[in-house]
Amino acid sequence: MIVPRRRLLQLAGLTALGASLPRTALQAFMQTGEAPRRLIVVSHCHGWPYATWRLRPEGLAEHEPWSVELASMSQEEFSQPLAPLYEHRQRMLALDGLSLATAELDAGGNRHDRGWVHAWTGNNANFSARDTRSTSTSIDQLVAEHIARADRLPSLELSVDAALEAGRPISYSPHGVRLPSENTPLAAWERVFGPASSGDAVGTRRRATLDFAQAEYKELASNLDTSGRNRLDSHFNLVERLGHRLEGLATLSCDAPNRPAATFAQYDQRFDAFTDIIGAAFGCDITRVVALSLGEMPTAEFGADHISDKVHKGIAHYIYDDETKYAAMTDYAAHHARQVARLVSTLENVPDVDGRSVMDNTLIVWGSELGDGWHGYRHYNPVIIGGSWAFNTGRYLYWPHDTPAEMRVPVQVLAEGVSRVSGLPHQKLLVSVAQAMGLGVDHVGLTHVRGQRGDYIDLTGPLDRLA
Repeated sequence: MIVPRRRLLQLAGLTALGASLPRTALQAFMQTGEAPRRLIVVSHCHGWPYATWRLRPEGLAEHEPWSVELASMSQEEFSQPLAPLYEHRQRMLALDGLSLATAELDAGGNRHDRGWVHAWTGNNANFSARDTRSTSTSIDQLVAEHIARADRLPSLELSVDAALEAGRPISYSPHGVRLPSENTPLAAWERVFGPASSGDAVGTRRRATLDFAQAEYKELASNLDTSGRNRLDSHFNLVERLGHRLEGLATLSCDAPNRPAATFAQYDQRFDAFTDIIGAAFGCDITRVVALSLGEMPTAEFGADHISDKVHKGIAHYIYDDETKYAAMTDYAAHHARQVARLVSTLENVPDVDGRSVMDNTLIVWGSELGDGWHGYRHYNPVIIGGSWAFNTGRYLYWPHDTPAEMRVPVQVLAEGVSRVSGLPHQKLLVSVAQAMGLGVDHVGLTHVRGQRGDYIDLTGPLDRLA
């Protein structure tokens, strides 16, 4: 069916893309019945400034686990990087006590690449090829394989790029190859709504081409031996799946927003345009999994252009040398929190088929490729938003660092330059996410590692106390 104009405007949650619809309505799919679960992975650069990110309510110890109900706290009691999420505190789980311990134990390559591979695959990085690869599938692709519709996009990979540094690769195939990301809102719009936007002729030609290839295969198959037929069968199974997806995307049945501009002057504008596309794609059930990589923001957008024109090598590396630069990275993290808050608000304004909002049926996992901009892995502080069907949200959770893995630490913090222990392995977070999305797994990536002193470190199972 075609969704009425008023409902579509609610459905799309339009902000950056504008609220006008084309005269010839683009047909997009609107599911009826039970609402699907959805996942968004958000990853930003340079980690968190832990000293200004953390919450330490009075009287709580550092050597034992604890949690705090966020509803009981005022916005003034929130830390600066978490305060922009205050209005969404009932949906949040802020996690304090994790580390990217396995990235520290991995060998070779640079710490950024190791970090983003470990953060989202839970496994070691492979530096043997020209492009850094993973050694197993990323969490977004594991979930997509489980929950995607066969006739829709299994996942959507987006990157909010900036002039100096693009978004990090966070989506990896089972073969360890990073998946390409759409780095402009226009390219993302074309991927999501393009098959239905050019009229039936385009979709028909695409489908006809695949049908022709299938007919050629059937004629050829009888002349091949078993091995050859098996290889072609595998290939044409993929061709058939592609054809099914193209056909489904070309016959959508609810309206879509107008095409976005070809370019946007500001990082924030690009982020908001991507946000609108995510809201419309989720509301129309075109995809159920999004990987959103946030490239380095221009310093002018978070008020640090008087310090440097570069975040990476002008500010982030020197947070323990210069208090002004630590404060700038606090502003950086807070600005990303404001963006994530807008994403949540947009999804809250998109009605879902069960009478609730799309956000009520979405799990957002916000992490990074590092613990901090100094290249540390010690304090890894992801935030979960949503997923209330699996998690008891509205809390700040703390775990003490007692995992027997040594972590590199700046001498300004510890004179030895290394801590004897780490936080909980972040793989347990990935398992928690996978299980929340319906996967029956007890590990994501590695199952165990040995610390520098030979201690066995178990990486299986979910985080405790999330449910």
